[in-house]
Amino acid sequence: MEKNELNQWWNIKGNYKILHKINPLRLEFILNNFDKSIKKKNVLDIGCGGGLISELLAKKNGNVTGIDENIYNIKQAREHAKIGSIKINYKNQSLDTFYKKNKKKYDLILCLEVLEHVNDVKKTLDKISELMKPGATLILSTINRNLKSLIFAKIFGEYVLNWIPVGTHQFEKFLKPEEIVEFLKLKKIEIKNIKGMEFNPISNNWLLTDNTNINYFIVGKK
Repeated sequence: MEKNELNQWWNIKGNYKILHKINPLRLEFILNNFDKSIKKKNVLDIGCGGGLISELLAKKNGNVTGIDENIYNIKQAREHAKIGSIKINYKNQSLDTFYKKNKKKYDLILCLEVLEHVNDVKKTLDKISELMKPGATLILSTINRNLKSLIFAKIFGEYVLNWIPVGTHQFEKFLKPEEIVEFLKLKKIEIKNIKGMEFNPISNNWLLTDNTNINYFIVGKK
């Protein structure tokens, strides 16, 4: 990401307009799948970007930490939180660095639209597992790997509908739900829910569905 994208995160018509569209659904899903009140709980938002979901959870009085290795993302997140007087512990760190330096365990960990960008998913999930308290909840969202996701998430999303910048995704990094489930079970994380997320062109909204062919959530509990 370049410096000129510093102000893109909170522009609802900018490069991240798709995240603004799905954010209400993401928040609803998180609150419905975390079996406790967010208030005073330790929340870790991995790959927090400009803080779109971090801010919403902080407004629910969660103790939110957001990490992102991109300095421009964190700058924009901090600036926007400051404008709203929202207290969030933002760190310009990769998960690897955060894992080495951090002593805290978390009640709720989010990894939303991140796994499809990492090089070693198993290593990433290993570290996430170690950061979870006993009884903690993990909520992931990512993109399935199949012909339908190639057509709609990659080709249409980037080249036709211009929902996201061209080159955002690499199809070979998309992940089948069963691949993630296998990784999580190795870490003794119980799968609690798997739901799809799809766009309804009639209502112009994103909806939850049982169809996981493209975008989907996975909820696990330690």
